[in-house]
Amino acid sequence: MSQIYQLAIYGVLVLSCSCTTVAKKAIHATGAVATTTLQVGSDVTKKAVSASIDVTGSTFRLGIVTVIDSSSGVSHKIPWKKGLNASAAGKLSAIETAGKALEIVRDAKRIQATTETILKPDDTVQIK
Repeated sequence: MSQIYQLAIYGVLVLSCSCTTVAKKAIHATGAVATTTLQVGSDVTKKAVSASIDVTGSTFRLGIVTVIDSSSGVSHKIPWKKGLNASAAGKLSAIETAGKALEIVRDAKRIQATTETILKPDDTVQIK
């Protein structure tokens, strides 16, 4: 009988030790995978945020032109580009400029304009 108890206790010890080792290895491996995933995920997130900031920063560095249709109250902000005129700004913002009076607000000054007037960064084009 004592041999049966010894074998049972020995068997329980063997099983418990090997299960613990397997469990520790599984936890360790899972932890490594989780850590790697978090590190890779954070790198991707950092790169995506950096790219967004770069794109947004360059847009704001170049400037924006605001186009306002006074008759409907619709306004659009479009990125300024060198050589952008009032007609092109109207087309980009999907607001018709043909046959309408145009006024540009630049540095708190109101300037009467035509569709061929070249815009500067941060101009506001009011279509009346």
